[in-house]
Amino acid sequence: MKDIESRDDIMLLVNTFYDKVQKTDELNYFFNDIAQLDWEAHLPKMYDFWETILFHKSGYKGNPMVKHVNLHKIAPLKSANFDTWLLLFKTTVDELFEGEMATKIKIRAISIATSIQLKTVYQK
Repeated sequence: MKDIESRDDIMLLVNTFYDKVQKTDELNYFFNDIAQLDWEAHLPKMYDFWETILFHKSGYKGNPMVKHVNLHKIAPLKSANFDTWLLLFKTTVDELFEGEMATKIKIRAISIATSIQLKTVYQK
C-alpha cells in the first residue's frame, strides 16, 4: 500500500469516507437532513480542506468550527457521533493508505474532532 501523496489520493480518501458516512444513519442524518448538504459542492471543499491540512496548500477557505457550532445548535452533537466519525475516518485511511502522511492525517482528524467536540458537546 502507498502513502497519501497527492490531491488525487485525498479525493479517493474523502470520497470513500463520505460514501461510508452516507450509509451510516447516525451520521448521515446530520449531513443530509440537518445541514442538507449539496454533496457535489461539499466534497471539493473537503478536498481543499484536507489538502490544506496535509500538504499546507492554501486552497481551503472556510471555518469548520462555526459550521459545526451552528449545526450543534440545531441538532445537538454527541461524543458518540465524533467516535463514529473518527472510526470511519481512520478505518478508511487504513484501508487505502499507509505511511507518514496516512498517520499524519489520522492524527489531525483526531485533533480536529477533539477541538470541535470541546466547542460543541462540552461547551456549557
